Amino acid sequence: MYQNKNGKIRYAPLYICTLSFNKNRFLTKAQIFLHDNPDPERLETVSDKLKWYRINSGLIQRDVAKAMEVDRTTYSRYEDNVLDIYPLDKLSKAAMLFGIDITSLLDDFNLFLFNDQGKQIKGLRKSMKLTQSQFAKYIRTPLGTLKKWEQNNANIPKKAFQNLLQLQKALHNV
Repeated sequence: MYQNKNGKIRYAPLYICTLSFNKNRFLTKAQIFLHDNPDPERLETVSDKLKWYRINSGLIQRDVAKAMEVDRTTYSRYEDNVLDIYPLDKLSKAAMLFGIDITSLLDDFNLFLFNDQGKQIKGLRKSMKLTQSQFAKYIRTPLGTLKKWEQNNANIPKKAFQNLLQLQKALHNV
């Protein structure tokens, strides 16, 4: 930069200042969540999927809780990832609110329950050519419990589901 004053040219050094701005400084937590998770298909938990679809729809927890016919504090627990098993009847109401299929909200475990856990457990057992008694011993579960799982009279615990997944993967690798 220069200046011409009374026939004299005066020079001034040019300073370039750079400032860094925190892009997320003025974003809400909801906006940051959507920015960090642009694709709901990549989310792994039911709680994160519920949160994503709620925020993306511009709704607050109270709106979704009302549609699901639960208390807002109950819905808040759904988003806090404290549950293993989510009530499918409530999730189907949320899915209708968001205009999506219920399976879009489910993680692998809840999808397993939704897709008839009994049929899947029985199919795994039969693929191994084991009786209920043999399979129960193999997976270290009481026979009565296995029968309840296969008849869909009781939900399989998440830990047992994960063990079955490992068993199934091992069988496919053989």
